[in-house]
Amino acid sequence: MSSPSSTEERNRRVLVWMRDYTTRECLSEEDNEAHLIVHATTNPIHYEDALKSEKWRHAMDLEIEAINKNGTWELTELPEGGKKIGVKWIYKTKFIENGDVDKYKARLVVKGYTQQHGVDYTEVFAPVARMETICLVVALAAQRG
Repeated sequence: MSSPSSTEERNRRVLVWMRDYTTRECLSEEDNEAHLIVHATTNPIHYEDALKSEKWRHAMDLEIEAINKNGTWELTELPEGGKKIGVKWIYKTKFIENGDVDKYKARLVVKGYTQQHGVDYTEVFAPVARMETICLVVALAAQRG
């Protein structure tokens, strides 16, 4: 049996990082138009647009609750000479495999790119341990008893 000579004859496997994307090959003309309309009108870009919808207001409320529950940050007075850092809401509609809406996700992100190291801050704190670091610490502890 010979190998297929064109890409049309081959079975293509969807790459893991592309599973969020949908190709139009399997859609009819009507399905394609409906699919494009759904994705074009789903997520608000501006905060003012999101406020008009109950589902997005609820998603933002859940995000604020999670921030407060986890103690992510606390509201304080800005020190004299300090520089404010802006925030932005990011909205994303999560779908299940058949295309139905699973949930509406809102994330509050800080615009940290406005800061400069040495000017606006001098320390970096990231409470994240890489697996390699954990393995190294465990190996050293085992080696030294």
